[in-house]
Amino acid sequence: MSFSSLGLSPLLLNAVEPLGYHTATPVQQAVIPLALNGRDILASAETGTGKTAAFALPLLHQLIASQSAQALSPVARLRVLIMTPTRELAIQIEQNLIQYGQFCDVTSLAIYGGASINPQRKALEQGVDLLVATPGRLFDIIGQHELDLSFVTHLVIDEADRMLDLGFVKDIEKVKRLIAKQHQTMMFSATFSEEVKSLAAKMLIEPEYIHVETQTTAANVAQQVYKVDTRRKAELLSELIGKHNWQQVMVFTSRKETAEHLFRELSLDGIKSAVFHGDKSQGARNRALEEFKAGQLRVLIATDLAARGLDIQALPRVINFELPEECEDYVHRVGRTGRAGLAGEAISLVSPQELELLSQIEQLIGQSLAMQVPNGYEEGAPLPARYRDISPDKPKKVFKHRRGKPSQGDVKPSRKGKYAKAKK
Repeated sequence: MSFSSLGLSPLLLNAVEPLGYHTATPVQQAVIPLALNGRDILASAETGTGKTAAFALPLLHQLIASQSAQALSPVARLRVLIMTPTRELAIQIEQNLIQYGQFCDVTSLAIYGGASINPQRKALEQGVDLLVATPGRLFDIIGQHELDLSFVTHLVIDEADRMLDLGFVKDIEKVKRLIAKQHQTMMFSATFSEEVKSLAAKMLIEPEYIHVETQTTAANVAQQVYKVDTRRKAELLSELIGKHNWQQVMVFTSRKETAEHLFRELSLDGIKSAVFHGDKSQGARNRALEEFKAGQLRVLIATDLAARGLDIQALPRVINFELPEECEDYVHRVGRTGRAGLAGEAISLVSPQELELLSQIEQLIGQSLAMQVPNGYEEGAPLPARYRDISPDKPKKVFKHRRGKPSQGDVKPSRKGKYAKAKK
């Protein structure tokens, strides 16, 4: 189905066609007509399925059709509220709104924690039509600056399952009470968990249920597994990057501590990288992401904070340094590559302790992943000296061996997998 057949404003079609939006994805085909008719919707849609356009385009269409925003007071102009769990996703959605609405006389704003509240507050006072917000910052502005939501007639809850995981259910329910009595609500979730269904029962009126989730990875993403001792994962990753001259790699870890350790290891091997996780300031995260997109970094090391919402065009490769504890997050991680019809590659470095988790992931995605043991990394192969006193069952101890200056016995791998004495 083409976008031109969905009944959207020509102003929107003129904006999205140069972006490559010619044929609507399944979630867009299902959601857009219902949204244009004002129906409440609960849709299961993973990242990478085009769900942002599915709710953003009909909302923009309805704002265009009203043609009265400029005559309203700044308070009354706010008609659309989009709630999202993370700063990165809020920024991404607002960037999409700007692209889609570039020929429309509508304004949007993203508000989120980790940034100064004053510029966000002042922008709201000037008047906006669409507001994208994380719950914490939204209620900061409501409480401190008396933000009025009573004119909001369209509410979107994005990543509803993650919002619930982060404990935002009461915030969502409170927003429902603060907006206009007559309103449209759309909820999007990667899963239809019992908690999501319970929230939908409270939030939605005679909703349409849309199920497009497949929990499979894209067919154009080549997936493979390297079996390797936990203690040698950093060594193997450095070797792969150097051997293949990879220039843009997103590496996922399950723990912030692992991400920091890996950053230090790659730095010692001369590989420029940055870390992206919840303990980093918003400014540091934005800077790392922009440098990675611009090709100034070869590796972005991230926790699952980056598994949803981040859209990095033509990302060639994703590495699972650790398998995610939630199998569904494997799908989200792999979904960062192979987007917009492009080919991608996903490699998982799996220790013997993770084989059971790998089996669960394979069951979820409905396929067996090819496994190989890299040459020199076979079970029983001699460990480099710096790893010999580290137990494979306690990988967190790895984090201690690099603190301070290296000892005389420390050795460091080059990017080609060979070893040299560390300089004193």
